[in-house]
Amino acid sequence: MPKPKTKILLNPKAHAQVTLSEYVTAIAWSPQDKSLAAATASGEVAMINTAIASSNLQTLQEPTELAVNCLAFSADGRWLAAGGQSGKIQVWDLAANPRAIAATIDVGNTWIEHIQWHPTRPEFAFGLGKYVQVWSAATLDIVTTLHFEQSTVLAIAWHPSGDYLTIGGDRGVKNWSCADWYEDPIIFEFPTAAAKILWNSSGNYLVCSTLDNLVVVLQWLGTDFDPSPWRMQGFPGKIRSFDWSTHPSPLLASASGADVVIWERHADLNVGWEGEVIKGHNNMVGHVAFDSTSNYLASADANGRVAIWHNNGEWLQALETPMSEITALQWQGRKLAAANGDGDVMIWTESSQGKGFR
Repeated sequence: MPKPKTKILLNPKAHAQVTLSEYVTAIAWSPQDKSLAAATASGEVAMINTAIASSNLQTLQEPTELAVNCLAFSADGRWLAAGGQSGKIQVWDLAANPRAIAATIDVGNTWIEHIQWHPTRPEFAFGLGKYVQVWSAATLDIVTTLHFEQSTVLAIAWHPSGDYLTIGGDRGVKNWSCADWYEDPIIFEFPTAAAKILWNSSGNYLVCSTLDNLVVVLQWLGTDFDPSPWRMQGFPGKIRSFDWSTHPSPLLASASGADVVIWERHADLNVGWEGEVIKGHNNMVGHVAFDSTSNYLASADANGRVAIWHNNGEWLQALETPMSEITALQWQGRKLAAANGDGDVMIWTESSQGKGFR
């Protein structure tokens, strides 16, 4: 096991920790303040004020015994949307005093698996079987309905410009222009299904994981995808997580089995993307995430281990956690939040040593 360096980035002991009713299914940082939202397998939705060490907890939704699968803030932090097994999406207006549900979207018996807010507008996209709908908080109404056709929608991602909405499923991805929802989408076909998708921050690359354990990187040329994608293979199992750095020439981190790989595009286009495997886990890694500077990478596994790495793959430190599977992991600046299968939500803050890091 790697030994920690003398300097550390985060205080190993959590600055704040709260315990919710059940397995935590999702967490999300507010983009505008120090609040963290969390949801559970029992349907609970709560807001945590992370500025307070005792963690002031506000329950937005009591347990319903129906899991909340996804949770997301709007870009301006005013709206919080949550959906799951109930077939309903609840949208809270956090500017209201007290915070209140502004809308409930009822889709019947369909589970809600994906909610993605537009990068700038108060609109979110959500999956509905073979369809994706876009809902506006400005009008409290549906903007458009898109038909993926080939299969149930498996993944949704907005292009960082906000000009396109990308949907993944069986046989590839489809890219719709927000300027004209009725225009035919740009299609990139795979022989298998795109299970997860994520744009990098500049919108030049879209990474997709497939059901046959490949990672495919597509280059966006402005109006279409380059017809020759890069394919990475040889993973020990399902690709459970990936994340992009924000560098001009971005790094890509992926997790499969107990392995974390950091990928970098080679200057020679014929070489493609080169990966370095970093070893610090002995159980399945479910989450990887770069911090806001992209100088550091966090990874978390089924044993409850959370590790911090330099972006070159060099080991930095481990954090103190209960021994339970990490179910969610997310940075905000130099704060890191994680949650686990026992309902614990933990927040770590920057150490005095970490303030010297760049």
